[in-house]
Amino acid sequence: LYGVMLRIYIFLLLFMSTEETGQEIDLAFALNTPSVMSATDLSNAVDFIYYITERLTIGPSNTLVTAVTYSKTPTQHFNLTAYSSKGAVLSALATMKSANRSFEESNSNEVLDFFRTTGFRDSRTTSSKLVVLIMVKGPTRTIQTQWAAEDLFKIYNNVIITVGLDSLTDRDKSLLQTIAKDDSRTFYVSDFKYSCHIVPNITNLIDSTADTSIIEDCPDPYAIIDTTTPVYPTKDDSFPLVTIAALIGFLLLLACIIIVYKVFKGNAKDAAVLRAIEVYGEARLGTSKGSFCLDELGRSSRAEENKSSYTQRLALARNFTNLYRWHNSR
Repeated sequence: LYGVMLRIYIFLLLFMSTEETGQEIDLAFALNTPSVMSATDLSNAVDFIYYITERLTIGPSNTLVTAVTYSKTPTQHFNLTAYSSKGAVLSALATMKSANRSFEESNSNEVLDFFRTTGFRDSRTTSSKLVVLIMVKGPTRTIQTQWAAEDLFKIYNNVIITVGLDSLTDRDKSLLQTIAKDDSRTFYVSDFKYSCHIVPNITNLIDSTADTSIIEDCPDPYAIIDTTTPVYPTKDDSFPLVTIAALIGFLLLLACIIIVYKVFKGNAKDAAVLRAIEVYGEARLGTSKGSFCLDELGRSSRAEENKSSYTQRLALARNFTNLYRWHNSR
């Protein structure tokens, strides 16, 4: 008996270890691709869908996936029964990065009507049906979009998870919440490159048994990127300017002092010359002032001029001549 029970226990362990995990889910992705969407945004949005699908258990008894892009009209890239392995689904999703972005319209009502009439036609009767609606531009027909979501719910009792950009108007955001019927199923991102932050939450809403761990290396939407030129610590840049200014001031002051000195010195020289002339004019040299010259001092016409007068004339003449030359040489 003990051996039989041991065999049964081992069998159950083996059976449970090989059984696939996950729920039976029919999942539809609807990606809005209007002309305002850039190629980079499209690539990031497709990556967002890729990351979610990568965490799910894909298979005939688990999750099946269909993907549609839309703007003016919906385009189905593959239906629910096209691929039954995760690798095949992920490869098909990657090709959506070249989806058409030629039209301005954003007819969200038509893509929801498409799932009601065509997209879920191959769905399993026992599966849970979910739509992940990713909106880049507000719907062209708001009321019709709301009606289309209600009609889809009435037939398939499906759950709609909505994802929109922060740039949507308040009216568009209100519509997304109305379609989702629950605020916990409505998400917003400022840019699709940051959508990796909401992947765990949306994955959990789709399949609570799936991996809901945080994605590593997900960019931080709140990171502040400093684009200014870094300033490295150095000595005070004002020091050379102050030094140069002080030097210029000193040179100007020195120049002023030199000019004033020259002026006063010149005036002193002029005063000395004038005084010499004044002395000459007042000197008692006889009646021949007009012939006062160094070359003519020895040839006075007056015989009565004595030796003392001659010496006085000679000294004054030399003094006058030297001062005159010195004054002219300044």
